[in-house]
Amino acid sequence: MLFVSSLSSAQITENFDLITTLTGSGWFMQNNSVPVGSTGWFQGNPAAYISFNGATDSYIGANFNNTTGANTISNWLVTPNMNLKNGDVVTFYTRTTIDNMWADNLQVRMSTNGTSTNVGVGSAAVGDFTTLLLEINPTLALSTYPMAWTQYTITISGLSAPTSGRLAFRYYVPNGGPSGTNSDYMGIDAFVYTPYVCPTLTVTPGTLPNASAGLAYTQVLGQTGALGTPTYTVTGGTLPPGLVLSPSGAFSGSPSAIGTYNFTVMVSDASGCNGSIALSIIVSCPINGATLNSLPTLCSNDSPVLLSQGSPSGGVYSGTGVTAGTFNPSAGTQTITYTLIDVYGCMQIASNPITVNTSPTATLSTFTAICSNAGSITLSGGSPLGGTYSGTGVTAGSFNPTVGTQTITYTYTDVNSCVDSDVQTITVNTAPVVTFAPPANVCEDIAAFALTGGSPAGGNYSGTAVTAGNFDPSAQGTFTITYSFTDGNNCTSTDTENITVDNCLGLNESSNAINFTCYPNPTSGQFTLTFVQSESSDVIVRILNIEGKIIRKDNLQNFNGTYTKNFDLSDLEKGIYFVEVTNNAGVSSQRIVVQ
Repeated sequence: MLFVSSLSSAQITENFDLITTLTGSGWFMQNNSVPVGSTGWFQGNPAAYISFNGATDSYIGANFNNTTGANTISNWLVTPNMNLKNGDVVTFYTRTTIDNMWADNLQVRMSTNGTSTNVGVGSAAVGDFTTLLLEINPTLALSTYPMAWTQYTITISGLSAPTSGRLAFRYYVPNGGPSGTNSDYMGIDAFVYTPYVCPTLTVTPGTLPNASAGLAYTQVLGQTGALGTPTYTVTGGTLPPGLVLSPSGAFSGSPSAIGTYNFTVMVSDASGCNGSIALSIIVSCPINGATLNSLPTLCSNDSPVLLSQGSPSGGVYSGTGVTAGTFNPSAGTQTITYTLIDVYGCMQIASNPITVNTSPTATLSTFTAICSNAGSITLSGGSPLGGTYSGTGVTAGSFNPTVGTQTITYTYTDVNSCVDSDVQTITVNTAPVVTFAPPANVCEDIAAFALTGGSPAGGNYSGTAVTAGNFDPSAQGTFTITYSFTDGNNCTSTDTENITVDNCLGLNESSNAINFTCYPNPTSGQFTLTFVQSESSDVIVRILNIEGKIIRKDNLQNFNGTYTKNFDLSDLEKGIYFVEVTNNAGVSSQRIVVQ
């Protein structure tokens, strides 16, 4: 028998040679059976069976008389206080009688509450001994509890750290006792508590790789010798700012400062064993992270460009043609350098060429003046060939002069996408506005007469049956007459109207009582009727269809003066209609054609 203090990490061996000395060695016994029977824990009885070792009665026993009647037996045997650690090993022997006719049960429980012997009150309580380490025959089956000395081994595990506590044997038999269906005679012998002995814990690797500032650093520590899951902590020195060491031994993060950092790492295992190692991490400048990408290809006539392709931002651009971060393409193809002092005080540099292509020279010859009615003209005179024309009134290389005097731009783009342009002004003179109002209808075989009605005056008449400005109505039909006028800018405009020559037969008419004109004739529907009456009289104006039905009418009472009125026949069918003007002197008629 080995005596240990109330808190011991030494081995405990108990062969139960004399159980009356147990309490003096720190053991504790309490029978929580309800009611308590005639026995508790007692010295082994060789008549039932002899001990595993030592004298024949050198074991501790308990039996059905721990309670009375038929009740639950709960009899506790608690070890001395000890420093419990994961890896500690408990061994003991136990058995029951050979002629086992009643089931026995034994529990081994653990308390981590220091020197406490609190096993609760009553047969169901466990007090501080809440952790069940082992239970022999929990189902209370017959012939299951060993009937010969049998060794059981328990390895302590699951503790978060070494702790002060006790172990306990609990003889626990529901429906036990003299009248119960369970419980017989159980013995315990050769108890040994062997503390876990710390091995040498070694942390690996012995040297850590260097780190770069700003870049993610990953490294996992390993170890040898630890029991269970090891825990790593920094116990001295300083990790590089930005790095952390997890309890599982993993370095993570990104260093935020350069330098050499020395520190100590300790590894601890589940039994409180530990080992340490001195380590260092050298944090150097990060790999050159400056970039200068996507520099544009420029043309020699481009405006200076602001450089913004350097990354990360905050650096300085340099090189021929560079001033205050702006590059002037007139310097030609150059090498641009981007220099950055990063947040760690390290210099980052990147360089790239910037290409400058020689721009073309575009020219456009001076335009001559044109007239506003000249119609669309094709633009030319741009050099080199292959460029494009633009400006107000310009579409697909053609210029519409009706929009007035404009600026024309010729733009040429070469194979390098370099562009040059030349600008000229094209003068557009306003063409004169020309009108012509001839008589719409005349009768066949009247004498040739001078054409009038062209405006502005001074132009020329032309067309079939026109000679030197005179029209000869010697043949029936519709004749197209053109009036042309050329102004001082040599701009010419024309107006074209029709004169219809009719035989005038079948019309109810007097000898030109009123001489009137209708124009245009033929017409698309709208025409103007005009005449002059110098003496006052009533006038009736009628428009009739070919069947003689009146379709328009205008009554003038006591009329004297010039009559001009627009008529609209566009809602009528195309064909021949008659205009009839009647006054006191008689009737005048003309045929009008709607087409």
